[in-house]
Amino acid sequence: MTVSISWLLRQQHLALTQRGGSGGAVREIRFVQPTELQDPSPWLSGGELVLTTGLDFPRAVAGLAAYVERLDRADVAALAFGTGLSHATIPDELVRAADLHGLPLLEVPLRTPFAAVTRAVMARLAEQDYEHVLRAATVQTRMTRSALRGGSSAVVRELALATSSAVALVGERTAVVHPPDRREVFDEARAAIERSGAAAAGASITVGTPDRTLTLQPVGTGTGARDYLAVSSTGSLSNIDRILLGHAVSLLTMELEKSTRLRSRQSRLNATALALLLHDGVSAESLATVLEDAADADGNVRVLVLHTGSVDAVEDHIDSVLARTGRNLFARSDIEMLTVLLGGGEDLESVEEILAGLPEAVRMSLRAGLSEVHPIVDAGNALDQARLAADLATPQSPVCAFRALGEDTVLASHSAREVLLTIAATIVPVLAQHDGAHSGTLVTTLRTYLEMNGQWEAAASRLGIHRHTLRARVARIEEVLACDLGQARVRAEILLALLAWERSDQ
Repeated sequence: MTVSISWLLRQQHLALTQRGGSGGAVREIRFVQPTELQDPSPWLSGGELVLTTGLDFPRAVAGLAAYVERLDRADVAALAFGTGLSHATIPDELVRAADLHGLPLLEVPLRTPFAAVTRAVMARLAEQDYEHVLRAATVQTRMTRSALRGGSSAVVRELALATSSAVALVGERTAVVHPPDRREVFDEARAAIERSGAAAAGASITVGTPDRTLTLQPVGTGTGARDYLAVSSTGSLSNIDRILLGHAVSLLTMELEKSTRLRSRQSRLNATALALLLHDGVSAESLATVLEDAADADGNVRVLVLHTGSVDAVEDHIDSVLARTGRNLFARSDIEMLTVLLGGGEDLESVEEILAGLPEAVRMSLRAGLSEVHPIVDAGNALDQARLAADLATPQSPVCAFRALGEDTVLASHSAREVLLTIAATIVPVLAQHDGAHSGTLVTTLRTYLEMNGQWEAAASRLGIHRHTLRARVARIEEVLACDLGQARVRAEILLALLAWERSDQ
């Protein structure tokens, strides 16, 4: 808070008059400092209204000019000279020096005590403090009411208007900015978070440039806050602005935590509905209104079964991944098994993506099975398929799709084996003939590539070749067989066909 020279001159009871320095830059008073020192600059910090009677002023003209120059370098707001004591009038040289440096020079008449000037300035500063506090209280009330009506977007808007800044809520699931055309704040905030490495610690961040200041405060509870409230302002935020920022952070934290609590309750309801759906004798039609969000547009679902010693951690991770795309969690947990109901559009690759962020130790011990696509009323059969697939998952292929099950299941069926042998007859001889003509190893390459579930690094390592060499061989296999091994379905069918062919030779 500051007091302007013009306001001080308008206080008629002080009877102050400006005698010099009127052509200088506008200066604001932050404090009042009476002093009779010839050089008070070491004890000044800038913004002071210096009061003096010139009791110990130098007699030489040069000394008066140097005195004003020292005050100007100390960045004082103004010099107030009391007349009628040691000087009947303000020395002319002091006026000329004040005009030269643009330092406001005020005359304080004898009848006006310095204490009255000090009291007027300090009272005005206190009044401004109160006005700012009152404004902050008013804005806080308005911000709270806006939060109840409009949620996070309303809080961001009110803070932006109150601080005359661009404000953005930046997070994994949130992207709100005001004014709407200031979307560059998102990129600036994310870059600042990445540079500081503060995302995990949830620390405050301030980045200053000559033109703007970017202030970020973590939103959320605990040290793992992933949302930040960013304020891009001209210059640093005032104390009142920081109070408003803190209030906005509190409101946004409650808003986000409210969403988390509601999601948790919804997940518990979904878990109950899923348990009822998979229980014999309970009609799926009676659960349709609860479970319809789990199915795709055609009403189809898949069941994912996961065997893990970290059920809670895996469930929390899947919930977090689904939440980022606005999907609800439908899961039922047992001691070491987690059953998840997914939309029919999910496939093996999308399940791998969901599980990708799990800690390595958890992934190493996890075995999962994914069913085929079923109507939601047939979820019980989907569960049986997923359990069977999970039982056949291996460390090399920890997530197994029912359609890609191995010889111990599919090959046990005579009819299925005959179909697979027919497919293999169009694959193995063709590749073997190519290998014989070109001294190649396409049959071995194909078998290894399929066993490694299409994982380039793992397959290349097993074969003892570079992954680029493997890519070239697989491309040649695709050309010879006229197929696309990039499709999981194609890889599964060919692998089963090769297994059936090998068993027929035994």
